Amino acid sequence: MRHYLDCYPCFLRQALEAARMATPDEGVQRDMLREVAGVLADLPPGATPIEMGLRIHAIIRERTGVVDPYRKVKEESNRHALSLYPRMKERVEDSPDPLLTAVTLSAIGNVMDFGANPGFDLEQSLEEGMARGLTGAGFPLFTRLLGESSQVLYIGDNAGEIVFDRLLVEQIAAMGVKVTFAVREAPILNDATRDDARETGMDRVAEVVSSGVVGPGTLLDHCSPTFIELFKRSELILAKGQGNYEGLSSETAPIFFLLMAKCPVVARDLGVEVGDLVLRGPGVRG
Repeated sequence: MRHYLDCYPCFLRQALEAARMATPDEGVQRDMLREVAGVLADLPPGATPIEMGLRIHAIIRERTGVVDPYRKVKEESNRHALSLYPRMKERVEDSPDPLLTAVTLSAIGNVMDFGANPGFDLEQSLEEGMARGLTGAGFPLFTRLLGESSQVLYIGDNAGEIVFDRLLVEQIAAMGVKVTFAVREAPILNDATRDDARETGMDRVAEVVSSGVVGPGTLLDHCSPTFIELFKRSELILAKGQGNYEGLSSETAPIFFLLMAKCPVVARDLGVEVGDLVLRGPGVRG
């Protein structure tokens, strides 16, 4: 998915928030914003939001030397989500359709996005999301294809959210399907890395791999050769979050996108409303 003019204010907001996490020096923050604005001025029309995210956070790392300005935010997100895990696990197990409940909870977890949605309220989103349910007709097809698969590639998104993903991974694994869970190669925004997989127990329920990506989403030409081969031979792919949708929506693959539409640009591209919980599969619209 290419970027739109509506993305520009979000790029600048994200740059300022990350700069403030990396350094208290307002002069350095100002210089970083000036540099980001220059990049925006020269941004090719077909560039993806992920490519811009890569540039923004490269500038912040180079200017401040801080590799992971979101580290404390991610640790707190993981702790918060883990504190809710027993209650959510019980909700899944008591549900008349545990898979649907786990898919819905996983989509709700996508609210934990400090790039697109820094002011989220997790508890409120849980109650509203469960009442709202999934948008569209993707779940029956997902259920059928999952039942026909022996292996699923699950491409994760954010820290904290990864706990919600674990609920779904556990349900898929209980069906006898092997799950390979992909994380980012290096810290960027609050995206999940191997450290977050270990902190949340994901490595105990799935094989955890790196996509090789250091950006806030998955672009295949930025991935490692090992991951690209895994992607190409996967029977079924589940990609979480807006960043993975932005990077993979034009790929021809057995891929489902699971996310909360948190910004008007992505919602418009999907044909849904902001706040909708979306499971969108190959050839499925609405």
